Amino acid sequence: MRVSPRRPLILSALAAVLLAVGLTAPAVTASAPAEDTALSSSARSIPTPKSYFGFAMGTTGKLATNDRMLSYLRLASDRSNRVDYHVAGKTTMGNDYAYLTISSPRNLRNIERLAAINRRLSDPRGLSEGEARSLARQGKPFLMIQAAIHSTEVGNTQALMDVVHRLATEESDYTKRVLDNAVLIVVPSQNPDGTKLVNDYFNETAGTSYKRVYPDLYHKYTGHDDNRDWFMFTQVEPRYYIGLIARYRPSAVHILHQMGPTGDRLFVPPYKDPFDPSIDPRVVQTTSELGLGMGGAVSREGKKGVSWSSTYDWWLPSVFYEPYHGIPNVLTEIAAARDLAYPYTSADGKPLGSQDQRTNFVAPYDSATWTLEQIVAYAKTATYANIDNVGKKGEDLLYNMYQVSRDNLNWSAEPYAYVVPAGQRDPYAAYELLNILKTGQIEIERASAPFTANGKRYPAGSHVVRMRQPYSRWADSLLKIWEYPEIRACDTCPVVRPYDVTGHTLWMLFGASVDKVAKPFSASLQRVDQVRPAAAPMPPAPRGAYLVQPTSYGVGRFLAALQKAGVPTFRAAKRFTSGGTGFAPGTLVVPPTDQARRALASVSQQTGIQVHAADRAPDVKGFQLKDGTRIGLFRGANNMPGGWLWWMFEQYGVNFRNMGAGDFTGDLNDRYDTIVLPQGISKNTVVNGLKKADYPSGSTGRPGSARTASRNCATSSRTAARSSPSAAPRRPRGSSSTCPSRTPCPTRATTSSSPAPSSTRTSTARTPWRGGCRNAGRSGSTPATPRSTCSTRPRRGWRRSTRPPATSCAAGTARAPGSCTASPTWRRSTSARARP
Repeated sequence: MRVSPRRPLILSALAAVLLAVGLTAPAVTASAPAEDTALSSSARSIPTPKSYFGFAMGTTGKLATNDRMLSYLRLASDRSNRVDYHVAGKTTMGNDYAYLTISSPRNLRNIERLAAINRRLSDPRGLSEGEARSLARQGKPFLMIQAAIHSTEVGNTQALMDVVHRLATEESDYTKRVLDNAVLIVVPSQNPDGTKLVNDYFNETAGTSYKRVYPDLYHKYTGHDDNRDWFMFTQVEPRYYIGLIARYRPSAVHILHQMGPTGDRLFVPPYKDPFDPSIDPRVVQTTSELGLGMGGAVSREGKKGVSWSSTYDWWLPSVFYEPYHGIPNVLTEIAAARDLAYPYTSADGKPLGSQDQRTNFVAPYDSATWTLEQIVAYAKTATYANIDNVGKKGEDLLYNMYQVSRDNLNWSAEPYAYVVPAGQRDPYAAYELLNILKTGQIEIERASAPFTANGKRYPAGSHVVRMRQPYSRWADSLLKIWEYPEIRACDTCPVVRPYDVTGHTLWMLFGASVDKVAKPFSASLQRVDQVRPAAAPMPPAPRGAYLVQPTSYGVGRFLAALQKAGVPTFRAAKRFTSGGTGFAPGTLVVPPTDQARRALASVSQQTGIQVHAADRAPDVKGFQLKDGTRIGLFRGANNMPGGWLWWMFEQYGVNFRNMGAGDFTGDLNDRYDTIVLPQGISKNTVVNGLKKADYPSGSTGRPGSARTASRNCATSSRTAARSSPSAAPRRPRGSSSTCPSRTPCPTRATTSSSPAPSSTRTSTARTPWRGGCRNAGRSGSTPATPRSTCSTRPRRGWRRSTRPPATSCAAGTARAPGSCTASPTWRRSTSARARP
C-alpha cells in the first residue's frame, strides 16, 4: 500500500513529538513484566535452566556449580545472537573470570562504537553541550550487573541463569524493548574461585551430616575482604572489573548481595546518610531513583519486606568504586537462607524482620519462613525492573555522565591539586600510591623543574594530581583527610554510626607524604603515561659494605632477595654514621660482593629505594639474619588476617610455608626458624581446629587450615621473589605446589601494598663482623643465645676479614673493627655460627 506524499510529513512530525516527550519525560519505573513463553526461533535450542541443571533455580537444597553455570552461559552465547561470552583473564586460583554482553543483535554488532560514545561522554574535553546531547541520543546506556563477590551469597548467581535464559530466548514486548534500549554487561560471579569452592563443597557434602557451608576463606587470600579492595586493587579480580568499567563506561551498575536472614527481606537505595561529598550529587540522585524503581517493582508484585534508606551508607570508597567515576551504583541486599540453600525459620515462630511499618518500609514481611526460591524471585524482579528503567532513562543517563565529567573539568572548589613531593622518606610508598591512582584512571603530572605552590618549594620530579580532570572525585576521596559528620536523630541522641570505616586517606595508609594545595599555581608539568619508581642509581662498588636504610616497607623485598641469593645480611642494632649520613637502627649491612650487588640493584630499580655504599664497614653492634630463614604461617580456618599474610608473604618472596597439624609432630626447630600466628588464632584453633564430626577428613586433617584435599593446595616452602607491581592487570602466575591433579594450583596476585614482616628469628646478637658463638650473650637487638645452643658445624658465609690491610695496619696491631685506617675487606669464612 502506497502512502500519499503528505502523510509521511505528518507521521514524521507526530513521531518527533512523541520521541521528544519520551526523551524528556521517561517513565521511571514499571512493574517487572511477567515472563513470556514465546521463544525466538534461533534460541529454541537453548534449554531452560531447569532442564539443563536438573532443577529449577532456587530449589531448596540445590545449587548449580560454577563450572556448570559457565558451561550454560557459553551454550547460551553459542546459540543466541543476543548473548556474547567473554573471559577477561584467569582468577587468583586459575579459573575463568567470565562476563557476558547481552543486547539486541544490532547493538552487539555495534558495541565498540557504543562503548566509544560512552567513553567520549565521560571525557568531554573539546565536546560542546550540543554535541554531547547528540551523542547521548545516538548511544545506548550500558548496565553492568555483578553478583557473588561474597561467594556464600549464592542466590543471585543462580537467579542470573534465569535472567540470561529469558533475555536470550524470549520473544515479548519487554525483551525486545530492553534489548533494543540497553546493553548489559553481566559478571555472574565477581569471585569465581569462591563460587567454585562454596558450591562444589555444598554439593560434595550433600546427603551427609557435615556442615554445608565451606569452612575456609572463599577468596584464597582476602575472604570477605574481596569487597574491601576497591581502592587498593591488590587482587586480580577487582582489576579485571575496573578494566571493564574503563572499556565500556556503563551508565549504571547493579551489585547483587545477600545479608543476614533475620532483618528486612530486601534493601534498595536510597542509601542512608551520610554520603561522601566527593560523590557528585547527580550520581546520588540517580542512584536513589533507580533503587526506588527496583523497590517499587518488587512491592507491586506483592513481595514484602522491602526497605530503603537504612543500614547501608555511602561512606566507604573501599566498597564503592563506580560512584566516584560518575556511575550510579545500585545495591540489592536480599536476606539469606539457612546453610545457603535451606529454608530459614524464626526461632519464635513470628514473622521475620521488623514489623514497624514506615515510609521507607511500607510492607513488613509477614511469614516466619524464608527460602532460596524467594531469594531468586526477589533478585529476578529487581533485576528485570532495573534493566527496563535503565533502558527508558538511557539518554538522561548518558547525558548525566557527560555533565558529571564536564563539571569536574571545570572544578572551581578547593583543593586545586594534590602534590606528591619528590624525595620522599619512602619512595616505594609514593610509587605504589601513584600507581593505584593511575590504575583508577587518575591523570598524574610530573614536574620537570622546581616550582612553588602554597608558599612551599617543590623539587623537580614531584607529582601533581590536579582536580580539573574527568574522575577527580575519586582522587579527592583517596587523598583528602576524612571528617565523619556528627549526624544525630536528636540533640541528645548518639552519633549515627558508619556502616564501615570512617577514613580512607591513602597516603596515611602508605606512610607517604601528600600536600593539599588550595589555589592554582604555575609549574612546568608533563603528563605521566606510566608510573615508575624514583630513579635510584647504584653507587660504585665499595670496599666496605652496601647499606640500605630501613625507612621503607620495601626493605622486605631486599631481605627476601638477599636471602634467596644466599647473601649474608646484617642489621644494625643502633644508629650510626657513615660518609656523613646517619643510618637508623635496622639498617641493612651487606657485603660488597657481585652477587649482593645484583640482588640489591634489582630491588632498588623496582622500588626506587636508594642503596648506599661505605668504603669502611660500620663499627656497630647488630645481628645477622639466619641464612635461608624458614617461616611457618599458621593461617587458620577462615582467618582473613592469615589470608592477607599469605598474600603478603608471596608478594615479597618470603621463604615460608602454610602449616597444618602435621607440622607439629617432632621438633619444630627442625622445620622452622619462626612461626607466625595471625590475629585471631587461639589455643583452641591450634589444638583442636575444626570439629571432625562437622567436616570431611580432608578438612580436619590439618586443624586450623581447613584445607580440603580437592581445593586449597599448600604452597611450596620457598617462593620466588616478586617483581614490581604493574599498573595494568596481569595474569597471575602459579606458585610451586603439590596439588590434587584436578585442582588448579594457587596463584599469586598482582600488586603489593603492605609492609613485609621484619620479625624473623635470627642468630645471636653480635657485631655484624664476627661470626660464631664467641659473641653470644653480648648486647644487641635480639636476645643472646646460650652457648649450649651454638653449633660447631662450620658454615660458609661472609664476614669482615681480620687480616690487616696491606697498606695500613702493621703486624701486631689490634684487629678490632675500624682500628685500621684503610677500608676493611670481606672474605669467605668457615667459622662457627650460632644456630637458633
